[in-house]
Amino acid sequence: MKVEIFSDVACPFCYIGTRQFAEALGEVDGRDGIEVRWRSFQLDPTAPRRAEGDLYDHLSRKFGISRDEAKAMNERVVSMGHAAGIEFDFENAFAVNTFDAHRMLQLAGQSGVEASLADAFFAAYFTGSADLSDPADLTRLATEAGVEASRAEAVAGSDEFATEVRSDQELAGLLGITGVPAFVFDRSSALSGAQPVEVMRQAIERAAGTGS
Repeated sequence: MKVEIFSDVACPFCYIGTRQFAEALGEVDGRDGIEVRWRSFQLDPTAPRRAEGDLYDHLSRKFGISRDEAKAMNERVVSMGHAAGIEFDFENAFAVNTFDAHRMLQLAGQSGVEASLADAFFAAYFTGSADLSDPADLTRLATEAGVEASRAEAVAGSDEFATEVRSDQELAGLLGITGVPAFVFDRSSALSGAQPVEVMRQAIERAAGTGS
């Protein structure tokens, strides 16, 4: 079976959902026969390279709400993150255009380390510990995840894999995906959102034909 994961590193529910998917997959018998392919999806392709202020400022501008309202809106996200072992830091995090991060994830996919790199990108984005619009930070994180350093540097300083990122976006549209995370099983069934681990596990087993 093949699972395609559509996600964006700027999406907190993708961070939570992919963590829970990984945990669920680890509980599935026959998981070695399940291929996982990460697909690029940008929630805001027109986002500036790096937005001013922190993530609360960004959300205030995006939704036309106050900073306090933005904090209140994300209380559930922070709580869900805690349950998944994730610490969000919206006050130190900042919004960037994720196109270059997706290009790097495409490269990581060639070495089978895209899951590790995606998790590192999520952590960097939602804590502000690295700037995903900076080629140097993208290169460093990719190298730490197992990508060959010279290839990571070459991709960070070019537009390589831009076509692949756009193709994934088009594929999402063809599959009717309008929000992420989305987990597509053999192009025949799908699960969307940051679902609980047990729900994820059952969906994987049903799709693989190993469930009860």
